[in-house]
Amino acid sequence: MSPFSSCSKAIGSLISRRNSIRHLVKFGEKSGPISYHPNPTSVQGIFQFPTDAKSTFCSSGRRNFFGCNDSVLSKIYEEKRVLGYSPEQLYNVVAAVDLYQDFLPWCQRSQILKQHPHNDENDESFDAELEIGFNFFVESYVSRVELIKPKRVKTTALDTTLFHHLINIWEFNPGPVQGSCNVYFLVDFKFQSPLYGKVASMFFKDVVSRLVGSFNERCRIIYGPATRVLE
Repeated sequence: MSPFSSCSKAIGSLISRRNSIRHLVKFGEKSGPISYHPNPTSVQGIFQFPTDAKSTFCSSGRRNFFGCNDSVLSKIYEEKRVLGYSPEQLYNVVAAVDLYQDFLPWCQRSQILKQHPHNDENDESFDAELEIGFNFFVESYVSRVELIKPKRVKTTALDTTLFHHLINIWEFNPGPVQGSCNVYFLVDFKFQSPLYGKVASMFFKDVVSRLVGSFNERCRIIYGPATRVLE
């Protein structure tokens, strides 16, 4: 086979893969049930909730060297809900990171690696390793988990090749009726590489938008039917 023929086939294959990815991304954008709003300036700025929605996906509109919009790589998702379980019950489920592999469909493995000393009996910190799988790729990374019982759980990815950064925050406060909880959930993430950021973000968006529901279902299995609440 001539060098020219080999080069032509390689270029044709590259164009075909690029068009396939574009089609996949467009399909995901059309099917996603999540709303967007532009240009969050900082993590502090996103704690203001829109009055007409309980969950939002925020993204930046800058464009990088590769010509890939930063909204593909970097997103902030937040959700605020009233659930029919107490803050203590929800805290216990979210804080049990080593059990994520038992009920989160994308979590293939979860284990606690190291406990860190703490001064307050309600505070706790440890490192945990998670292995996550999204269709065509699997990634393992270590997170620092910081707990304030029974009010707050924060996880920060420490060692990952998939994400530039990944931060999760859960906050639990008493709800409008006894046995209920006002839940606030935030995930702030940015992918490392623009080369697979578009495809990966499509699947990750779907995963994080279902996280609160997954933990609510876990509470139902452990604690029974939820307290009736009106959101």
